Amino acid sequence: MSRYYAQLNREKRVIGLSDLAGEVESEWLVPIDEQQFNNLNLLNTKYVDGAFAGSIAELSGDKATIESDGEDLMTLSLSVFDWEGRIQQSFNDQVLIDVNGIQQPVQVTKGKMEMTLSSEEPGEFWVRTVGLDRNAVLKVVVSDGN
Repeated sequence: MSRYYAQLNREKRVIGLSDLAGEVESEWLVPIDEQQFNNLNLLNTKYVDGAFAGSIAELSGDKATIESDGEDLMTLSLSVFDWEGRIQQSFNDQVLIDVNGIQQPVQVTKGKMEMTLSSEEPGEFWVRTVGLDRNAVLKVVVSDGN
C-alpha cells in the first residue's frame, strides 16, 4: 500500500508529488516509493509503459566571468541525465542552445557536449537548453576589465 504518488497531467507528465494519508486510486496518480518521492528530478518526466522517463539538462561553465576582449574563452559543458541522476550514455542527438534569444543546434554524444563562448561586449547573457523534459539555464558575466 503506497501513500506516495506521482501526479500526472493529460500528457502523462509528472506535475507533482504527493504524500497522502492512505491509498488512493486514480488515473492521474501513480504509486511511487519513498525514494522516488524524495527525488525532485521525477518532476516533468513522462510516465510511459509503467516507467518514468525523461531527459534532464545541466549546464556549467569552467569560470564565472569572462573578459570582453573576444579572446577570453569560457568552456560550456552540457550533460544530459535521466531522472535518477545517471548520465544518459544513449543520448546522441542535437539539442537547441539558446544564447540571449539566438538558437543554435549542438550535437550531444553519449549525454555530453562542450563548446566555447567569448564576447566583445561587457554585461551578462543567458545560455539555455530548449526542448528537453527539464531544461537548464546558465548566466554568463562578461567583464569590461574594471
